[in-house]
Amino acid sequence: MTRSQLARIQTRRPAVVARRIVGTPAEVAATVALVRDSGRLLSMTTPQQIPGTTNRVTVTVRFLDNRRPAPAPVRRLRRGPVVAAVAVPAVGAVVAVGYLAAQLVQAVRAAFPLILGGVLVLVVIALLLRSSGRCCPGLHCPGCGH
Repeated sequence: MTRSQLARIQTRRPAVVARRIVGTPAEVAATVALVRDSGRLLSMTTPQQIPGTTNRVTVTVRFLDNRRPAPAPVRRLRRGPVVAAVAVPAVGAVVAVGYLAAQLVQAVRAAFPLILGGVLVLVVIALLLRSSGRCCPGLHCPGCGH
């Protein structure tokens, strides 16, 4: 920033604004306290009861309006997109696992006769090679002496 820009910014005078505040005594007191605590309160009138009501008062407040920009709005988290961002990949993962499990079951079913034949051959070989001690189970081996 240049020196002239800084001078212009610092020479601005805040405007004096007068506002009428209407509400319950507690609401009016809270509003006046907010302006007073910000250091901008110049003056205020005494609270006066509004005719025809039992608990409504009015106060006129004069304060400095420094025309600062309003604070940035608070961005609230939108739950819909967040839920979708979590749910869609989770559902996709569950579907993929289910698909792979179905493919595995189908492959096992297709190869089941081959697996069963291999297991049967292994059982027969195990029966043929087992040593029984006294007699052979039907097939004679060279060491049994039959």
